Amino acid sequence: MNGPRRAPPIFEFGGFHLDTGRRQLRSPQGELAGLPANAFDILQYLVEHYGQLVEKSALMKAAWPNVVVEEGNLSQGIFLLRRALGERAGEDRFIMTVPGRGFRFVAPVKVLDPADDAAAATVRTIAPRSTTPRIAIMPFENLSPDPANAFFADGLHDEILATLAQRTRGLQVISRTTMMRYRGQPAPMPQIAAELGADYVVEGTVRREAERVRVTLQLIDARDDSHLWAQSYDRTLKSALTLQSEIAGDVASRLAARFVGKSAAPPTRNSEAYDLFLRARLLGQQVTAVSPRGQWTEVAALISRAIELDPEFSSAYAFRAGFQTEMFAFNYDNSDELVGQINADLAAARRLAPRDPLALAAAAANHLWIEVDPKRALSAYQEADAAGLNEAQTLSSYAMVMERLGRGNEVYDLICRAIELDPANPFLIATSAVTFSILGRLVEAINLIDRGIRTYPERRFLRLVRAQLRFVNTGHIEELRSELKVSSRQLSQESLIDLNFRTLLCAGAYDELQRLLDAIPESEIRMVPGLGGGGAMFGVGNRPMAQFHGWVALLRGDAAEAARQGAAVLEFCARSKPTLAGSGFHRSLSVEGHLFMGQRDRAIAAARATVSAINPDRDAFGRFSVFYAARCLAWIGEQDEAVSLLESQSIPNITRIAAFCCHDPSLTTPLAGNARFAALTARLEAGLAERASQLSGIISGRGGA
Repeated sequence: MNGPRRAPPIFEFGGFHLDTGRRQLRSPQGELAGLPANAFDILQYLVEHYGQLVEKSALMKAAWPNVVVEEGNLSQGIFLLRRALGERAGEDRFIMTVPGRGFRFVAPVKVLDPADDAAAATVRTIAPRSTTPRIAIMPFENLSPDPANAFFADGLHDEILATLAQRTRGLQVISRTTMMRYRGQPAPMPQIAAELGADYVVEGTVRREAERVRVTLQLIDARDDSHLWAQSYDRTLKSALTLQSEIAGDVASRLAARFVGKSAAPPTRNSEAYDLFLRARLLGQQVTAVSPRGQWTEVAALISRAIELDPEFSSAYAFRAGFQTEMFAFNYDNSDELVGQINADLAAARRLAPRDPLALAAAAANHLWIEVDPKRALSAYQEADAAGLNEAQTLSSYAMVMERLGRGNEVYDLICRAIELDPANPFLIATSAVTFSILGRLVEAINLIDRGIRTYPERRFLRLVRAQLRFVNTGHIEELRSELKVSSRQLSQESLIDLNFRTLLCAGAYDELQRLLDAIPESEIRMVPGLGGGGAMFGVGNRPMAQFHGWVALLRGDAAEAARQGAAVLEFCARSKPTLAGSGFHRSLSVEGHLFMGQRDRAIAAARATVSAINPDRDAFGRFSVFYAARCLAWIGEQDEAVSLLESQSIPNITRIAAFCCHDPSLTTPLAGNARFAALTARLEAGLAERASQLSGIISGRGGA
């Protein structure tokens, strides 16, 4: 005989009650939310799969069984749920959007087993279900008597994370940048599980004293805060050189994950070299394209000293090659000597550890930034990926290669993988938001950057990136001008010039711009690439201040001053040796120099040579040179040729520079009154207005799932 039929469960989360029997959602105040049937089905499915990434297709099948519907129906359902739960667009207190994949219900969930007396209902916590275990390793507590040894705890934490990520199959390891948010801010395990979608958490302490090291760890099931395993490791400093591999293997075995290469040799037998390596790795994670040069050279000196102490230290060679390639790409050092050392380091790393994924990734970066060969870089990143490299920043660089090869769908997938591994990395959030915008996913871009701002309200650069995205996509410049004024105290001189120049030019604020330029005594400055400055200007070196002064003089109608600045630009070109990466920029500079000097024939020839050198199939970034060539041709009087160049770019590409086409006076001034240009900008303005409407919907809480 069958037992009594079990009543449908009631789920509780954040004060809300979801009664699956009565199909009702009650607010913490006891009010009923009027949800359409499909929206209720979406919510129930998400709650039942709490903590698990639910693909869009699975949600659509659950809410609309046996019916084919468009994805917009799902977006509308998610919007209705957010509104019912009091969650504004872009928030993730209950429903987290996983870009390109689906959604995850992140609020802790309890299930009430209904009884005749509702007040007596028993409560149990639902454990999130995940097909791939996801682990978070909390920052280790340093128990060393000497505070100077704090770096060792951080370094070991970093090494264990990297080893688990690279050598464990079937396990997702959340990146260190995200985990450092929890240092000094302990949170209950269920909360960590909800915020990170983590199934397991490792906590640990490290004590280093003289030649002894003691590491104590515990593995916790974050879903119910139960302890699964604990272990202490007592080692001498010399035997601790393999500790990260031993610990990673032990953790993986407890989770039934496959760990590759348990008997790996120590990375070095010199403990002092290992200390220097750890210090360099930790400091290297803190430098950016806007950091002072001294911070970069400090890291390079530390890792070079490690290699001097142990010339067979393969990981140190791989790290130095990758780090100094970044120095080249970010224009801190573009010398032949640096390139020679990078190539020597890559050769040493290949000789010592041919299949080391870090060495393969460093080679990929070299192919991309120094050799400017995206296709070869792609092959190297694919090889590194197959070898086990699963680190968020490297996946972001891998995506950059795909972007330069015009493979948008693969760019999106790689960025989503990176965000899932490192969801609270502010720099990854910023670069990913820009990439989403470039791919035409504006709602996702703004939602992502807004999430970063909520997580890091003190990081002004995130607000600056948001303002840049708004200007590029809508042409509205007020927010960007305001953020630049607030952020000016935190910006380097190079960034301040580059970002303000474009902004003040488009705002027509020539007097303010001239004062800014006059305050810089140097004749040339480092080009700042990426979010902090000149866009895709990686590996090009310095730029002459005369380039800025020349444009202001030209726009003010001061021919004599423009000619004087043009001569300085051409003098800079004559004495500068362009890198492969900087050859296109160098050609564009010479066009501007001839333009400022009024040398019409030379400017036309140089502009056409610049366009002829572009091979978008080899590197899509070359398309940006078209804008600069068109601008110069327009000033020279070749308006039809200038507009034809702009029209030759497909609309999806030109929308990336639509705001500049429509609002940059260095282009609009010479083309004022040109009918073809007016028709082009009318189309672009319509797109800007449409995207402005999208952003308005997000800001007011009306748009975007």
